[in-house]
Amino acid sequence: MRINNLIFVLSIFAVSCNNSPVKSPIELSMDRHADSLLLDPTINAISIGVYKAGKTYINHYGELDKGQDNKPTDETIYEIGSVSKTFAGTLVAQAELEGKLNLEDDIRKYLKEDFPNLEYQGNPIRIKHLITHTSRLPRFLPETIAQIVENPTDSLAFHIYEIEKNYSQEKFLSDLQAVVLDTIPGTKDSYSSADTELVAHILENVYNKPYHELIQEKIATKLGMKNTGTVIRESAQHNLANGYLENNTLAPPMINTLWGAGGGMTSTLPDLMKYAQFQLDQENEVAVKSHEVVFQNGNFQVGYYWPIRFDDSYGTYYSHHGGAFGVQNYLFIFPEKDLAISVVLNQNISNTSNKLATVAAGIMDDLK
Repeated sequence: MRINNLIFVLSIFAVSCNNSPVKSPIELSMDRHADSLLLDPTINAISIGVYKAGKTYINHYGELDKGQDNKPTDETIYEIGSVSKTFAGTLVAQAELEGKLNLEDDIRKYLKEDFPNLEYQGNPIRIKHLITHTSRLPRFLPETIAQIVENPTDSLAFHIYEIEKNYSQEKFLSDLQAVVLDTIPGTKDSYSSADTELVAHILENVYNKPYHELIQEKIATKLGMKNTGTVIRESAQHNLANGYLENNTLAPPMINTLWGAGGGMTSTLPDLMKYAQFQLDQENEVAVKSHEVVFQNGNFQVGYYWPIRFDDSYGTYYSHHGGAFGVQNYLFIFPEKDLAISVVLNQNISNTSNKLATVAAGIMDDLK
């Protein structure tokens, strides 16, 4: 009788094992590279999203706050930093297709204020210069932030936070009137968040709508991205992930007193994967337009804020890194392979961007 009972129990166990879900090669790859990263004791949590040939895979690992056993979820909202710039580029591409603006236009055509300084020896800043970081505008406004960044300390994030929380769109436009260009726009690339904030202001003037409404109307709502934007719904504030600096120091949140185009957006992994799927859609003229080469210098190419690269196995692809005070993420778009990868860490520590790229590269290698 006991033997029969034992056989019955073992048979039930065998059935339950056979019914356990079998992970796909993509999921196994995500697990492997996440587990490898989390061997680093300085890393808290990682979220990975992969879209491949019609199917989305999303997994979360670790804990957002050490010792709290709070693994990220699909509802976790992350600051996405400069990946925000690609949303601005998408809006510019749509505005161009709608005949609202032209890349060759002098940007002052769309500014209500007087900016005689936004030219060099008669050569004006054009829309195409803003979206390719060749405008020669400062990396940040106010320019005091650039001075702090050039001489970083352990308190860098907190110093920037204190400056930005008292800044405004009005002060931005006032500071813009004092900018002095150092060369002809369009000749040299120099990464800038100021140029992207100015693009948002221009788009507001073009459409006569606030930038945050344009993000919702023309991108987020159309794609079903309910938790993406420059403003977090009050009911979702509790889902915003804490970010961390070196030594697991809690980072300040990003302050969004400007338009949010340069790095002020937030999103979830499911939303980012919807955005990635949109970027992969070769039938969508807005996505395709935003990937066109607008500036080239040797092997360096950039579209509508998208750096454009080439891989022997994956072909031409588009990727953008985003860093907030305590969060970093990387988004990769491979149209020729119908593949996208998004990796997010709620930390901004030494070599974080390299760690993100290593995870993505590992998944890419596994899928070859």
